[in-house]
Order: sequence, then structure tokens, then C-alpha cells
Amino acid sequence: CTEMLGGTDLGVTYWAECDAQSGMHMVNMDYVITELLDPESGQIIPWEKGAEGEMIYTALGRQASPLVRFRSGDYIEVIDTECSCGRTGPKIRCTGRTDDMLIVRGANVFPSAINSVITEMVPDTNGVMRIVADFEGHTTQGALTVIVERGPNRDPADDVTLKKIIEQRLRDSLVFKADVHLVAADTFEKPGAAKVAFVLRKYPDLP
Repeated sequence: CTEMLGGTDLGVTYWAECDAQSGMHMVNMDYVITELLDPESGQIIPWEKGAEGEMIYTALGRQASPLVRFRSGDYIEVIDTECSCGRTGPKIRCTGRTDDMLIVRGANVFPSAINSVITEMVPDTNGVMRIVADFEGHTTQGALTVIVERGPNRDPADDVTLKKIIEQRLRDSLVFKADVHLVAADTFEKPGAAKVAFVLRKYPDLP
């Protein structure tokens, strides 16, 4: 399996992995101009290794409904600017959506990234979490409240230790401070065919 990225705004697939599977290459350069945008400042960012930003697209040759510097909402990281396959140009990974992004004491934090960390901690966790963004807008100077389902075989008496472990893992992986609240397994709906919202605007009423 290889990764691809695209959408219906401009076509189908704009980015795809080669056999090296170490990031996606732009595959429609003759039809689409791609730029990297700093969503906070509105400035264009050079395509350099380690750069991060929102991808914007300009469609070449589109006449009925032209798209010029169309903001995709896809927040990406430039993995490299060369590849063992011989292709040149940026090689990217998509790390989240700008409309989902939270800023915690200056650090960009994506709910999907938090969910990945919690999922990696199964069976200590149940792989299910919710973020409580009970502040105005998308920015906070405090710790971010994260509700995590403990693993079904975890003793609630060990919650203090597990809380510290999860908070440290989130800090190490995503560089932000979390205030983890542990709840019983199967408290929340699990992701499935229907999309589940990871972010809540107020603390839920829990049993």
C-alpha cells in the first residue's frame, strides 16, 4: 500500500508515493502550481527540508471555474527535497488539517496526531480519546485537556501512574503540555464508518 493525497477541487490525485514509500511526490506539475503557505502570517514558505505549512494550489488551464491560490486546508511537512527514486522536488507528508489545528502555548497541535499517540499506547489505553477545547478560538496558553479511555484490563487504582506516562508521551512526541483525564473503556464512540469528532467544546457529562 502506498500513500496518496488529492481532492475533487482540482482533480483526483496530486501527490503520491513512489516505491521508496518515504513521502509523497507531486505528480501533476504540468497542471497544478503548488505553494506552501504559513497559515498564521499568510507568507509563502520556501520548499525546504523540514518546512511546514498549508498547501495552496493554482490550476493551470482551468477555465469555467478558475482556482488561483486555492487554500486546501492540508497542513504538510516537507520530508526531503530529493529521493532515492531519482525524482526531485519536495517530498511530503500530510500531518493534519488547518481547520482542526489547535495552538497550545505556541505549538501547533493536531487532534489526529494526539489520537495516533493514544492508539500507539494500546493496551494501556483503549485507543480512544477526546480533546476538551473549552476556550475561545483555537489558541490556549494553558495545558490542553485530553480525556483518554484506559485499557479494559487496567486497574483504575493505577490511574495516577498512567496519567503521568501519557502526559510525558504527548510532551515528547508533540511538544505540548496535556492534562490527561482517564475514564473507563468504551465511554466514547469509536471511530468507524462515520467520522468521529475528536474535539469537544465543553467537558462532557460522564458517568
